[in-house]
Amino acid sequence: MPVELVSESDLRTALRPHQVDANEFEAGIRDRIEAGVVPLQDVSQKSADPVLTVAATFIPWPLITGGKFAGGGVKLSSLTLAQKLLGYAALPAISLFLLVGATFFSTRKIHKVQQENQSDISDAREMQAAVRQWWRSHRFAAIMVYAAVLILPMIGSTWLLFLLLLASFGLLLYFLTSFARIGVGNRYLVGHCCFMGLGLLSMVMQNPFIGQSEIHFVDQKLIAAVFLMGTLILLPFPILSMARLGGREAFQSKQKTPHWLLVFVTFLIPTGLFYIALQPFRKSTGNQPAIFGGYGWLIFAVMIAVQISAVLWAYVRRSRKGGATQHVTRPEWIPGVLYVCITVPLLLWLTNQIWWPATPDRILHHVESFEMGRYPYLSWQDWEIPARWTIEQGLHPDLSRARAVLDNEIATDQDLLTFILGSAFRVGLVRPDQIDTLPDLEEERRSLLPEANPRKPRRIYGLNQNVWVFYALADSNQLSSEDRDFLEQRLLVTLENPVVKTSDMLETALRVTQLLEVIDRPIDREKYRKQVHQWLREFHSTQPHSFQIAGGFEKYQGVSASMLATSDAVELMQIYGIPEGLDLNWVRSYLRPLNFRPANRKWIAAVTLDRLNRLPGATQLTLFEWLYYERSLLAAMLLVVLCLYATLSSPLPPKDNSGTREDSALG
Repeated sequence: MPVELVSESDLRTALRPHQVDANEFEAGIRDRIEAGVVPLQDVSQKSADPVLTVAATFIPWPLITGGKFAGGGVKLSSLTLAQKLLGYAALPAISLFLLVGATFFSTRKIHKVQQENQSDISDAREMQAAVRQWWRSHRFAAIMVYAAVLILPMIGSTWLLFLLLLASFGLLLYFLTSFARIGVGNRYLVGHCCFMGLGLLSMVMQNPFIGQSEIHFVDQKLIAAVFLMGTLILLPFPILSMARLGGREAFQSKQKTPHWLLVFVTFLIPTGLFYIALQPFRKSTGNQPAIFGGYGWLIFAVMIAVQISAVLWAYVRRSRKGGATQHVTRPEWIPGVLYVCITVPLLLWLTNQIWWPATPDRILHHVESFEMGRYPYLSWQDWEIPARWTIEQGLHPDLSRARAVLDNEIATDQDLLTFILGSAFRVGLVRPDQIDTLPDLEEERRSLLPEANPRKPRRIYGLNQNVWVFYALADSNQLSSEDRDFLEQRLLVTLENPVVKTSDMLETALRVTQLLEVIDRPIDREKYRKQVHQWLREFHSTQPHSFQIAGGFEKYQGVSASMLATSDAVELMQIYGIPEGLDLNWVRSYLRPLNFRPANRKWIAAVTLDRLNRLPGATQLTLFEWLYYERSLLAAMLLVVLCLYATLSSPLPPKDNSGTREDSALG
């Protein structure tokens, strides 16, 4: 079929409105050059520093310029071997800090521009393309970096990871400062990238396996807290840089300003999260003291006041903007307030061992506020250890509450009373007038002291169930000298010929030693010292099991360390001395304060650690040892300082005087 062609003159006429003005085009190019868009080759020519050439090769150029670049970098093949090695040494920091942040924010900008039907997304696309190209070139090295970040802390090589990151970030910092000297950089982007990198490390360091197989004296969750604190310190700098760029549009509305949404996001959600996080910190209930005491609610009130002030200020600011059809702007610090409200409760939880240490006053309060738990025997067992410590330290605890609970247990002849009585006698709760009322005392006496002649000493089965009988008979003067000699022989046979040699040996040795004191037949410490020391070494574990920390003593050989067994071991060392070759720092590491311990084990750990540090002949922890074993924590602090310096050393973005609110931070 015939086709009528449009004449060339008609085409030129139709396209004339879209013709680019040559002068305007040239002016745009000059503006971009003045804004920092310079060919990479020109940058290399400005500096004779060979390290800068390496940086320009290994760092995606648009990440430094915020998407503004022209030309390509130096080819990798043109670098010397030394330059290549230097560049690869910087790859961990580049992949962990620069790429994570740049990828997130370039994607965010593209999405925002597309939603607002804007056309200028070239800078963000250039950033994404540069990141993709970088991954194609260095994907294997980057994958190894992320694998190392996840795996090394879990296998006990946290310090090796941080040493790698410190060296790598040091090189990256040198690269960034070199760019800054020639006026190239972007504080907004660098600050955001460091913010994202520290946030990622904080999440990784909250892994429950971290620090389990190493000697440490502080909770390794503090490393995550340091990184979170670093993000809070870095937070103002991207916000101020964004404000310098003119801010960003939040949304456009033809209706009344939906300030209720702002209230919901910046007030209700963080308040709810903070309330949930505050539950462990509330006023004391039963035998659980408050972390902040009466100041917890003061902190809560201050947090609410800050949020209300933020909402009111934003509402007043919006009201002054007028016009319902105008753009509704969101202050740049509103997301920052939201982040602070979420992060602060998490920080409080991660660092509660600092704000809520096991002080003598708190331990005394715990002892005096004794309350029966779901399992009475375990409640008494856990309570007994700190209770005896308060008595030993001369704190004079008021045991009336525990004595009232015991009276009720005796009167009602509760189940497992025989186990409870052992703890009660060791603390001194049982009154002399109560001994005759104890159930089955005469039957238990005949079991321990049979009347059949000749009496041959035999091993005592179920020693823990019979402990109270020794105390009751001794306190009521029902033992003759011959009875005491016979019980002595039975106890020594039990110690020398245990029922099972791979379990409960530390508890058995401690109970036998204590009961021999009770019946006025003290054990020959020199005779049994070697054997007890051997048991201490055999049941000491430097290997983690499941979620348990290494360094404690086992109740059963080959199984997780036990807090109760560790307490028994330390009491044995008070009597028999410290075994040769036993590193007390492992035990200190097991007993270190943690942000969370189940049940009442926090108090047991605290008093056991105090007993350990008071052992005769125990070497005290030196500052050098503390610094050596906590080098990961110190390295984390240094990494935060380097991130802060990298952000501050990057040039400020040019101030936007156009009066627009276009999001040009990345462009």
